[in-house]
Amino acid sequence: MTVLLPALLLAAGVTDLPNAVSGPVKVDADAYRYRIKERQTEFTGNPVRMTRGDAVLTCKRLMAQNDEAGKIVTASCQGDVRFERGGNTITCEKATFDNPRSRLTCEGNPVLRNGATVAKGTLLTYDLAGDVVTLEPAYITTPGDELETQQKALQARRKEGKK
Repeated sequence: MTVLLPALLLAAGVTDLPNAVSGPVKVDADAYRYRIKERQTEFTGNPVRMTRGDAVLTCKRLMAQNDEAGKIVTASCQGDVRFERGGNTITCEKATFDNPRSRLTCEGNPVLRNGATVAKGTLLTYDLAGDVVTLEPAYITTPGDELETQQKALQARRKEGKK
């Protein structure tokens, strides 16, 4: 089952989704190794922290493939992977960042948290430019009181829009 979470969140009344991620990629790490011929960079730390705009990806080891200008093309994160953006937090065992496609793919028990709502699956893909999360298969838990509050707020906004 594929779930496009922004649509799910909008249906539940969550409307504060962040804008597309843009700007340069910045990496903070304890140690750095660069293989010049292969244009591969290895960052290690506790944690390694990669930021781009309002998005933050942390892990223990990050392997990046760079282009001729030294910019990150792809990056693979392993060990205590955590991604935060807006009100969303994603955790998993391995994440791959594809810079040209502005996409993050999480494998190994990915979990998405937004407030008290928790979504779990096997494969999570986050299109950062479109701000769309796809989770396969999707197992979502939303506390009943939070869901009722979100639905009432959505109904109130709909009524105001009709007047």
